[in-house]
Amino acid sequence: MDEQAPDSRPDSPLQSWPAHVATAVVTGVATTYMPVQRWSRPTRWALHGGMGALAAGAVGLFLRAPGKLVEPEEQDAPPFTLSPAAKAGIAVAFGTTIAAMSRGGQSADAWAEGALTRRGVRRPRLWMGVAAAGASLAVSASDKRRAAREQASSTS
Repeated sequence: MDEQAPDSRPDSPLQSWPAHVATAVVTGVATTYMPVQRWSRPTRWALHGGMGALAAGAVGLFLRAPGKLVEPEEQDAPPFTLSPAAKAGIAVAFGTTIAAMSRGGQSADAWAEGALTRRGVRRPRLWMGVAAAGASLAVSASDKRRAAREQASSTS
């Protein structure tokens, strides 16, 4: 039988450099033109709560039916033998964490814009968008390098 390396599949289109650049551009534009702290309070909380609810739902679905999202041979027994209450608790805790992180990100965004404005930077949102796009590309490059190193070490 022919054994293949675990990651011998070709890169998907979503892992290509054009996709990473497009993601960075969307990130930069969204950061520049969508200052969430200027939205109405109910809209902001709907955003944070919605992100938390989506995260909780995804975790709940995964814990309820892991075979639909993970190959059966890759499943570990202990996490999937939890009681329904424990699975619900994990999902709610994860959703709450994501909502809190979303709110924290909004606070960090407002702080950064205020700090740049106090320093006299013209168009602080534009500079924040450029920084966000650069950070997105840096993370993509780091992920690609790590994947290449792991693949090189697994074929050696």
